[in-house]
Amino acid sequence: MNNSSPFTTPVEAIARLEECRLFEGPARDFWPRFAQTCAELLQAPGAVILVQLEGSWRVIAGWPSVREFPLPVSGAQFNNLAERAIAEGLVTATTGPTTPALVLASLALGQGAQTALLAVAVTRTSREDLVAAGSTLRLASDTPLLYQRQQLLEKSKRDVQHFAQALEILAATNTHVRFLSVSMALVNELGSRFKCSRVSLGWTDGTYVRVKAISGTDRFEKKMAVVQKLEAAMEEARDQDEEIVWPALPESTAITRDHAAYSELEQVPNLLSVPVRIDGEGRGVLTLERATVAFTENDALAVRVVADQVARRLDDLRKLDRWFGARWAAGAREWFSKFLGPRQTWLKVAGIAGALLLAVAIFVPFSYRVDASFIVRADALQHLPAPYDGYIAEAPVRPGDLVHTGDLLIKLDTADLLVEQASSIADVQRHASEAEKAEADRQLSDLRVARAMQAQSQAQLDLVRYRLARAELRAPFDGVVVEGDLRERIGAPVKAGDILLKVSQLKKLYVEIRVPERDIDEIAKSTRAEVAFASRPEDTYGVKIDRIEPQAMVDKDGNVFIARCDFDRPADWFRPGMSGIAKVDAGHRSLLWIATHRLIDFLRLKLWW
Repeated sequence: MNNSSPFTTPVEAIARLEECRLFEGPARDFWPRFAQTCAELLQAPGAVILVQLEGSWRVIAGWPSVREFPLPVSGAQFNNLAERAIAEGLVTATTGPTTPALVLASLALGQGAQTALLAVAVTRTSREDLVAAGSTLRLASDTPLLYQRQQLLEKSKRDVQHFAQALEILAATNTHVRFLSVSMALVNELGSRFKCSRVSLGWTDGTYVRVKAISGTDRFEKKMAVVQKLEAAMEEARDQDEEIVWPALPESTAITRDHAAYSELEQVPNLLSVPVRIDGEGRGVLTLERATVAFTENDALAVRVVADQVARRLDDLRKLDRWFGARWAAGAREWFSKFLGPRQTWLKVAGIAGALLLAVAIFVPFSYRVDASFIVRADALQHLPAPYDGYIAEAPVRPGDLVHTGDLLIKLDTADLLVEQASSIADVQRHASEAEKAEADRQLSDLRVARAMQAQSQAQLDLVRYRLARAELRAPFDGVVVEGDLRERIGAPVKAGDILLKVSQLKKLYVEIRVPERDIDEIAKSTRAEVAFASRPEDTYGVKIDRIEPQAMVDKDGNVFIARCDFDRPADWFRPGMSGIAKVDAGHRSLLWIATHRLIDFLRLKLWW
């Protein structure tokens, strides 16, 4: 062999294999020892351990070293041999009479673990030697599994011991009900059980860690240099949120500058600091000092279990064991620290956005407009009543028709009037003849009666002719018929004074806005508004408020005030009677006022006394 070993006989190698099965050290020490033991069993020049990671084989340990292994452990040929070894448990391969043979054995690592192989370079290449080497490696292939089970068993024992120890410490601290008394009981118990010269408990006060209890010491000066150095070491552990052992363990990557400074100042060779966490946040720190025996990873785990068990009770006592003002201040500080810290990002974004929206709603003024209904009116609206009792003969127009001055709108039946006219003419002529005869006969009384009867008949004739002249109703001006569809009433009787038609001018149209009583005070000084017609809601038209009638009128929705407005730019399609929604400018208000003033006004009316 290229490298000699203190184990030169198979018996010694088998004893070494038994030691591997009972090995209690870490895995980084186990695998090289196991590779060396297997090589010594076969009196081979070298052995390596391989694991399959991401589809390729990687060497994790070897003896005498990974680089000194005489055979290749990569490439397509090796991959084929490895697949056979996994499937069959063992495979051997020879490359030549002068080179060592390769023996690959699959290692048992338990269900769900990584696939591992043991590769041994055997110098004796005869078939019998290879068979014997394979049988020996089969006996050794379960050693990693036994080592892992031994490790799990030891871990379980340690966990049980840690929890039992934590429960005993909890039992000792539960007899106290104040934060300082519980803290003192805790550090004294830890100092006794871990054989420490001193144990200290620090707790977060604002942004710093302050020492609250020291074992064996009821009072201490917080401004002492040694206490400040101790607090710096505690903050070092809290900021890194991990257990710090001084002197540092080989695999540790923690920063230990403040621990080293405290150790040098106090001449304490061994330190262990363990953060006390609440909901994953470092709230306190336990620092243990020991003069003789160095702290191990097992010690750190044991103190970790104790810290996790006492953390919640210490935190609750710390919050409650103060006067109410301090409790309220601490609660507010905790809330603000959570809100302003790096966690719960979306909640904070929502809170900030809500605050900004609230600020905008309170302080930024927006244009406020009062909603109301409106109707278009005309300055000139002519009502055409029936001039006398009669019957409708013609009705050539309907509502919406444009008419011009003098256009025929309605014609009443004149047949009865013509008959009455003829009768009245005859009566006038007859009484005139009677008057002439009485005058010729010098009968003064008969003459006066005949003259009176003639005048009466003439008056009746004038009335008939007046009615004939008014039998046709004509347009008084250019405009549009807004009301009165009489086409279905041809021949129907009408009474004198009945409104038959309404004709409106198309010029000088104005808007009549009906402002609810509850909003009239908001528009008292308004001069502008916009209207949107129900027939064309996509277009808006500006209007100027001319006047607001001082008296309210009753509407179906309550009392309203009438505001008369003139169009800025009237359109040709505007018609009297059109309606829609008007928005009257009422100055600037905040969004909060706009959203709540209705409710506030309602409450003022209902709750005042």
